[in-house]
Amino acid sequence: MVSTENLRVVLLYSKMTEVRQRLLSSLSLHNVTVGPNDEQVGKDFYKYFFTNFPDLRVYFKGAEKYTADDVQKSERFEKQGRRLILACHFLATNADQPEIIKAYAREQVIRHRPFKMQHALWRAFFDVWLGYLASRGPVDEQTKKDWIEVGTIFAEECVRYGKEIGVGHD
Repeated sequence: MVSTENLRVVLLYSKMTEVRQRLLSSLSLHNVTVGPNDEQVGKDFYKYFFTNFPDLRVYFKGAEKYTADDVQKSERFEKQGRRLILACHFLATNADQPEIIKAYAREQVIRHRPFKMQHALWRAFFDVWLGYLASRGPVDEQTKKDWIEVGTIFAEECVRYGKEIGVGHD
């Protein structure tokens, strides 16, 4: 006989597997790819970001006054864009594995230590991400909810761990 707790875990896993599939689909539908010749996708994210969220440029030392044209010409944002798009693929691929997402979140906190980020930015990234996806085509409400759900798992762990090790601020 299956216990109530085991049934709950099975149902949650099944739900998160569906979330995973929708997130991966959203990446494919919006042509957000990670192939060897896809550097433009990451640049496009940062062009969107720098155009629509100029107040957050302060977190990009040396690029505080960059325009979309500057981002387009930047080797730095080509590389950083690739890493970011790969990170979003990683989150989508592991949407049904919250412990993997949390481990990845802790690694990102360590990597971002020098930037002295506000804790709220971890979650805010996913609003920016959804805006970027929407700039590439329509995003349905369920997919938005799914990205926010995975983003919340990620962001809550970033904040929790950041506070634990004294990284970031409110």
